Amino acid sequence: MSAALIVVSAGTYHLPFDRLSAWVEEWLRKNPDARVVMQHGPSAPVAGAENVEILPYSELLGLCRHADAVVLQGGAGGVMDMRALGIVPIVVPRVPGGGEVVDDHQLVFSAEMAGLGIIRRALTASELATLLDQSLSGEIPASGTIATPGADAVRTLLERPIRRAPWYAFIPRSLRSGAAILSAKLRG
Repeated sequence: MSAALIVVSAGTYHLPFDRLSAWVEEWLRKNPDARVVMQHGPSAPVAGAENVEILPYSELLGLCRHADAVVLQGGAGGVMDMRALGIVPIVVPRVPGGGEVVDDHQLVFSAEMAGLGIIRRALTASELATLLDQSLSGEIPASGTIATPGADAVRTLLERPIRRAPWYAFIPRSLRSGAAILSAKLRG
């Protein structure tokens, strides 16, 4: 019998997602017989996993097709890729405040997608471990029929007002951008 295959993608976003790497590493320590392929991007590699900074797109999708479970960061692109493959991924959304992402869009998006049955959402290491364990035990399949929201549900989602971050949330990003521009000018 071959080892269970877990495919994890922290995405290709320029900010690291080390929290996801730590959670996967914690789970893998308790499940050393699982094969974990980790596309980590700028995030920390996972001890015990097959770590790849960026997988070619077709290779990533091929691995996902054969995986017992797929774990993604909460970006729309990866979720829609899995939807096209008929896979219900486990999604760990990036959260603002820890350097993972600039706002709460992944939290909002993943909550809506979980409500539609398109993903399974994990907000804690414990929730991720439970969903991985359930996937490997066959309790919840990685693939299946994915709900398709009707036009009214989509319209309702699109008509909701966008929650803007408070003005002061942009100060650190503005300072980092200004420093990067100044540094580039001084080097050039």
